[in-house]
Amino acid sequence: MNRLFIHQALFRILAAPVLGVMVYLLILLINNDFSELENIFSGVEVYVCIGLAFISLEAMRFTLSVSEKWLSKQSIRRRITVQLLATLSVSLTLVALAIWAYYIWIVGFAISTNELSVFLAIYGSIGLLYNALFFSNFYLNRENTLLIQQERKLREKLESDFISFRNDINPDLLYESLENLILTLQHNVDKAEEQIDYLAGIYRYGLINRHKELISLEEELQAADHLIKLLNYKHPQLNLLNAVGDTRNIQLIPGSLLVTIDSIVRNTLISKESPLVIRLYLEEGDEYLVLQHTLNDRLLLHQDSLQAYDRLKRSYAFFSENPFVQVKAGKENYIKFPLVQIDEEVNHE
Repeated sequence: MNRLFIHQALFRILAAPVLGVMVYLLILLINNDFSELENIFSGVEVYVCIGLAFISLEAMRFTLSVSEKWLSKQSIRRRITVQLLATLSVSLTLVALAIWAYYIWIVGFAISTNELSVFLAIYGSIGLLYNALFFSNFYLNRENTLLIQQERKLREKLESDFISFRNDINPDLLYESLENLILTLQHNVDKAEEQIDYLAGIYRYGLINRHKELISLEEELQAADHLIKLLNYKHPQLNLLNAVGDTRNIQLIPGSLLVTIDSIVRNTLISKESPLVIRLYLEEGDEYLVLQHTLNDRLLLHQDSLQAYDRLKRSYAFFSENPFVQVKAGKENYIKFPLVQIDEEVNHE
């Protein structure tokens, strides 16, 4: 709300003198007394009108500032009605008191009812114009904010789609697999064919399921098995131990295990003396699927794979109230996927 024109210092400084002079000219027009135009900037009345304009504008601005928190929760019709009544009541009351005080203490006699009515009618019209300008500016700002939010969401979606496409391709895995394949072809054609089958299975899985929001854990495990066997050609000390029982009703975002396993392998030192064993199990309460392994981080981490955790975190926030988390406790690393379970009875219905 502070961005609205009524709160800008320039508007608050210039609006009162301009309106005050206009009110003074309008009063002269109503009273048909244009002889006072010669003394427009020397007469006290014009400065009184400017002062009354300042009181009226600031009273309405203060009323809006105080009531903004409550009015923002109301419907449009209710907000317009309440705001008009509140701003006009406060501003006209203060203007009436100021005029009465000026006539009593400065002029020396009480203002007539007709003169007071003229002042209140003019400043009431200013109040209506002020509210009209406020609502036009307010809803224009709100419309612009909505458009900006839509543009931001569209941009985030495009970035997410692009990142998702890159994840489907996974160029690092592709190039490394092709390099291993070239070496294997020189010694063992049968193993090279196996590598091609595993690599094709991984990318086939990604392309087939790239537009699906969720997929069963059973299908995800089949793709993960292909990935493990493919990575075993380079890291024979890599192993995945599956301790999950019934996987039929468990749903994951497609590629969750593939992205995570690939990231673990790229950021972990693996050797015959320090094998990498990844354990997969359900946490107590069946709220999380957990990937657990012993920490043995590389000196230089693979940044692209680490960013996958942030993307998974944002993605799982749409499907589960439980967050996607990574916990490092001692020498162990725990990566927890919130489970999205589908009730078979509902599906049958």
